[in-house]
Amino acid sequence: MFAFLRGNIYSKEMMTGPADKLVLDVGGVGYELSVSRRTLVSLGNPGIEALVYTSLAIRENEWTIFGFATPEERQIFSLLQSVTGVGPKLALGLVATLGPGELAQAILAGDQKLISQAPGVGLKVAQRLILELKGKMEEWLQQRQIAVEPRGAGAFNQVGEEVRMILDGLGYTASEVNMAIKRAKEDGLDEDVEQMVRYSLKVLGANAVP
Repeated sequence: MFAFLRGNIYSKEMMTGPADKLVLDVGGVGYELSVSRRTLVSLGNPGIEALVYTSLAIRENEWTIFGFATPEERQIFSLLQSVTGVGPKLALGLVATLGPGELAQAILAGDQKLISQAPGVGLKVAQRLILELKGKMEEWLQQRQIAVEPRGAGAFNQVGEEVRMILDGLGYTASEVNMAIKRAKEDGLDEDVEQMVRYSLKVLGANAVP
């Protein structure tokens, strides 16, 4: 029904569950969207114009518009719901925790431990995702020309796990931790735990919702 909405950000609200709230003012009409923390912090502050990709979920008497910062997030959100027992809230939690690229690669690699970091996703659900989506994710990555990265016991994985444990202990969510570690990796900070922790805390502080 909606492919995307373009308008000014009216308000942003962090919630305790898997979905945060974003209100977008589109021509004087306020649309309330359920979004991941990843999307919420990436879209800018209230008053800024934003383009949000959307997906409408209809459940009995409840209509919910889910919003995404990128078309890839929206696409993988839809793919996840093709798996038995995975509804929109669980799918949003997976997208929020790992992001589309890392989630697709985790499914390809059969990484149950990483997938099960998402809220509400146990090992059985992770196994089902791997079983039912492995072929689809390989095709999805190829279509977008995203290289499949090997997930071994390399230096970054060891350092990243140590950083993850430290940030978990400080009370950050799995979604926030994965976002910070991904940013650190992109900027080449993949060898020193202390440096990565300082960088991650800086990223998480800058992305706090006002």
